[in-house]
Amino acid sequence: MSNDESRTNDAGGMVERLLHAAGPGPEIPEDGAGRIKALIRPAWRDGVSARSRQRHRLLMGGLAAAAALIIAVFYLPSLRPDTPVAVSQAMVVALIDGTLEITPPGSNVAFLTNENIGAEIPRGSLIRTGTRDRAALQLTDHRSLRLDVETALRLDSEASISLDAGAIYVDAQNGSDTGVEVRTALGTATDIGTQFEVRLGDGTLDVTVRAGLVSLSRDGEEIRITHGVALSIDADGTVGTDAVTPDDPMWAWAQEIAPTFEIEGRSVLAFLDWVSSETGLSIGFASNDVEQLAATTILHGSIEGLSPIEAPAVVLPSCRLIATETQGSLQIHLMESDEEGH
Repeated sequence: MSNDESRTNDAGGMVERLLHAAGPGPEIPEDGAGRIKALIRPAWRDGVSARSRQRHRLLMGGLAAAAALIIAVFYLPSLRPDTPVAVSQAMVVALIDGTLEITPPGSNVAFLTNENIGAEIPRGSLIRTGTRDRAALQLTDHRSLRLDVETALRLDSEASISLDAGAIYVDAQNGSDTGVEVRTALGTATDIGTQFEVRLGDGTLDVTVRAGLVSLSRDGEEIRITHGVALSIDADGTVGTDAVTPDDPMWAWAQEIAPTFEIEGRSVLAFLDWVSSETGLSIGFASNDVEQLAATTILHGSIEGLSPIEAPAVVLPSCRLIATETQGSLQIHLMESDEEGH
C-alpha cells in the first residue's frame, strides 16, 4: 500500500478471512519439557551464533545529554520494594512510527499518529499499517502487540486477533493465563506465556518463537513450537523449520517499536530485565555486589526516545554501573573509579 487510496479502498474486505487451507501438514514432534525451563522467564540459550548479528556497541557519544534525565536513588531492599507500574485495562495505542489506520465497527476510517498515544481501540476495529508505518498497542494484563509495515488485521478482542497480511509481534511473557490467539487463513497460533512473531505472506504462514511456547492449530491438528524455532507452513501443508536466536536480526523491527519502559520508581534490575527481554541479550553481573546494587537502586526520570539497546548507556552510569556486550550477553560492572576504590 503506497498511498491513501490503496490503504482505504477495501477496508470492508478485511472481514472476509480465515479460508480453509488445503491438506494438513505433518506435526512437528515436541523436544520435551526440558527445552522450556520456564514459560514466564525462559532462559536465553547461550552459545548459539549461527544467525546472530553484530550489535552496535553501547556508546556514550550522542547520548550524554539524555543522561541528565536519569536520577538514581539507592535504597535497602526492605525499604523500597520494586512495584510494577499499573497498566490500563483498555486496549490502547502505545506507540506509532508513522501513521496507523483504524476503522472502528460502524465508523469511518481514522488515521492516528504518535500524538494519539493512549487512545482506546474498540473491539472489532480493522487496523492497517502502510509501507513505512509501524505501531505498538497495549493489551490487557501487560501484554503488548506490535505491527510491522504493511500489516492488516482485525482486533477482535484483547486476546484474539485476525491477521490478514503482514506481521505482528506478541509479547505476553507477563500476561494472564489466557493466551493471545492469532487467527490466519493457514492456521491459528496461541501463545503460552511467550514472545513470538506471526507473519502471513502469499500462501505462507511463518511462526517464530523467541521465548516460551506457541501452539499452532490447523485443520484439527496441533503443532507445538518451542522457543528458538521458526516454523513455516504453506497452503499445501508443507512444513519447514529453522533455528533462530533471541538476538537474531529478525527481531530488530519489534525492538524498534517497543513501547518506552517507565523507569520511574523501578529498580535497575527491573530495567535490565526489560532490556534483556527486548534485545534478546542475557544479563550477567561481575559480582554478587554488583547484582545487589542493581536490585537496590531505584530509578527516577525517563528514557523516552531511547531504544532498548541504547538505554543502558544512559541509565547505568547514573548508578555507578556500566555494561559491555560479549557473545550475546550484557555484562554489568562497576565503573572504573568505583572498582579502584574497592
